[in-house]
Parts: sequence; C-alpha cells; structure tokens
Amino acid sequence: MEIRILGTAAADGWPAVFCGCETCNRVRVAGGRSVRSRASIQIDDIYKIDLPRDTYYHVIRDGINLSELAHLFFTHSHGDHFDITQIGYFRPPFAHNLKNAPVKIYGNETVTSAIANRFGESLPIELITVQPFVPVKAGGLTFTPITAHHQIGELCLNYTIASADGRTVLYASDTGEYEQETLDYLKAQSFDLLIIECTQGTLPGAATYHMNFEAVLRLRDNLVKAHAAEPSVRTVITHFSHNIGLLHEEFEAIANPEGIEVAYDGIALSV
Repeated sequence: MEIRILGTAAADGWPAVFCGCETCNRVRVAGGRSVRSRASIQIDDIYKIDLPRDTYYHVIRDGINLSELAHLFFTHSHGDHFDITQIGYFRPPFAHNLKNAPVKIYGNETVTSAIANRFGESLPIELITVQPFVPVKAGGLTFTPITAHHQIGELCLNYTIASADGRTVLYASDTGEYEQETLDYLKAQSFDLLIIECTQGTLPGAATYHMNFEAVLRLRDNLVKAHAAEPSVRTVITHFSHNIGLLHEEFEAIANPEGIEVAYDGIALSV
C-alpha cells in the first residue's frame, strides 16, 4: 500500500481561516510543514478516506487524478470530512470518463442517506452502508470499519485496512479513546502502521471525542502489550488543532523521542 496523508488539520485548518491567535500568526510567518489543510488520506490510486473541502487543493498540490477513484470511504458526516457538495461533481458536465464508475461510496447510514436524499440516482456511484467490525472487500484491500468515539447520536467510524499479503494499517481519525469493544477487536489484529489523530496535542484533559498525545501513547502501548503490534511499529499522528500551540518542529521534538512521527500535509507512507 502507498498511503498519502493529504491533510493533517482539524476542522478549522491551520492557520485557521479567521483566527489571529499567536500560533496561527506564527504559522503564517513560518510556513512549511506547519501549514495544515483538512484531513483525509489517499491509498494507491483508487482508494480515498474522507472528502474534505480542501480536496481540490490536494488534487492540484499532489498531482492526484481522482477520475481513477474506485472506492471512497467516510468516517462520519462532519463537514471537514464529508463535503456533500463535491459528491455532486461526479456527474457530467462536471466529470467525464470516470475510469471506475460506478464509484463505490461507503459510510454509516447518516452519510449514505444524506447522499441518497440529495442526489437520488443521478450520480455514477454505488452507495454501501457499512457496519462496525464487518469487513468490506474493496479491490485488493479489505477495509474493516471500527466504532470511533466522537459524535453523540452518530455511529462514527475509523478503519483498519489490510492488503492481500497481510499488511495492516489502522486509520484512527476523529475519535477519542476507544471503548472496550473496539479495543478488544484491535488487540486481536496485527498492525504494521498506526495513523492516529492527535487533535489535542499535548493539552491536558480527558481524550473523550479527540485524542491527545498521552492517549496516543496509551493506544500504541496497549496494542504492543497485546502483541497486536511490534514495539517498533511505525506510529504517525495527524489531525491537529491550532489550539495545541505547537509548530511542526516543536511537536517533533516532543514526539520523536517517544517513537512517534508527526505527519505533515502530503507525507507519503509505504506499507
């Protein structure tokens, strides 16, 4: 698997669009890897998880051709992950010559119902409502939705992604610390790469709806203790809020000694 983390920010981006806080102003000056767009990932040429408002920017910046997209997975219905307006651009006259139409779109019932209600059968897509812990075979990869802890009233999802040769990735975006059912499932797997959100950075407090750095370490260490990952498992954090107050290099200075990599927009990972 070739994975590209397209965006690494939380909902408001970084620098946040209307924000004049010290950290946003520092990023406006520093630029580089501290500039962060809204989160999503691309896997190989045909898989994508989430469709934020920054997708067009990602396509231009990284030279991605989404006419080749075959499988689009959603974590939940928040606008920084699920920009329903862009889904309308699958059809002519906005798009021609889709290589893998109908594009399969996977998500919880909130997501798939919203698309169906808005567009009916006018798009070259196939909607698939997924269920937690039920694997989905998508081309050469298997995606298994797991229950995230994020939005009350919505079944939010994260995913494990497994290749045919058994390489397995955890993509944990928009979740607080997992409930026991999800932890038990993860402990029974064998992971080669962990991509974990860290919206709250090193801020103290309970990691209820988003992770902080201490919660990331607990998750990594719990998986290692359960033999679901090697002690050296590659662990990459993403989905940061500007409220954490740390530029990219500052967070690296904290995370790297703990064996944690800090993602930046466009980082490529091979599994």
